[in-house]
Amino acid sequence: MREAATARKLPSGAQFLDLSDYARPLAVWIARRLRDTSVTAPDVTAVWGVIGMLAAFCYGVGGFQYALAGTLALQLKNVLDAVDGSLARLQSRPSRVGRFLDSIGDAIIAAALAVALAVAVARERPVLYAIGLSAAALLLGLLQGSVYNFYYVRFRSRRGGDTTSRVKEQLTQYDEVHYEDRPLALALLRHLIVAYNWIYGWQDVLVQRIDAWAVRPLTASGRDEEADALRDDQVLLTALSALGPGLQIFILNLYTLAGYRRLEFGLELFLWTVALGGTLYAAAVILRLRRGAARLARTPGLCE
Repeated sequence: MREAATARKLPSGAQFLDLSDYARPLAVWIARRLRDTSVTAPDVTAVWGVIGMLAAFCYGVGGFQYALAGTLALQLKNVLDAVDGSLARLQSRPSRVGRFLDSIGDAIIAAALAVALAVAVARERPVLYAIGLSAAALLLGLLQGSVYNFYYVRFRSRRGGDTTSRVKEQLTQYDEVHYEDRPLALALLRHLIVAYNWIYGWQDVLVQRIDAWAVRPLTASGRDEEADALRDDQVLLTALSALGPGLQIFILNLYTLAGYRRLEFGLELFLWTVALGGTLYAAAVILRLRRGAARLARTPGLCE
């Protein structure tokens, strides 16, 4: 029990149903077996990075057999993506450098996959349409993941979980002290933070503004603790977890299998599902949070 709790981002008493993290149990099992070996989290990150790029290549080549290979590669990447963090925690080596390598690697693979899907869809549809749809799915899919990441990171920080991620990512005094005897690692961290903010910065700012709007009925009257409790609702977190990249990969797998006769059509539907369906779903969850805050604001506060 202690090892399993250590391997996860949250202590056992704060767990909730994470729909996007379905690979975690298998990842923890693998990480436990790697804990006492010479394999480190960056090694695993490098492996899943290569596998993710191969998956994108398979989708771009075309044909159901290659797409099926891409599906299997993406699921393997998804598992290993959970292994590296679990292994780092089991080996007592969680790091800010590893955190940014993970997020930036995910973005690179998502971009490569978007290009591959655009190539696949363009075999049946106009090229500009395929590029535009794939680009929209990429940007909106990353934004949806950032929505979930914002609330998940807040929840972890409040419940004593993994602290390698912050709501606002920047080089901190803790980072400088932690890496002061490793100047090369500190320099790498500086560059990774710049790259991260270039990729995700606009999303993080937008999500913070959306969240501020959602809980404003409470925060406007100084009821910040109630707003935090509303954000920490486990039903809300489970609903938001459907926006995570793990579930997006799973949905792509389903559309790929369903498109064994008309693969390009199945991939096109996946892009629409992410770009339109995912965005509408995210909006609905945020509106639910706003309604909950408004409902609580109409009742007397805890300290009133």
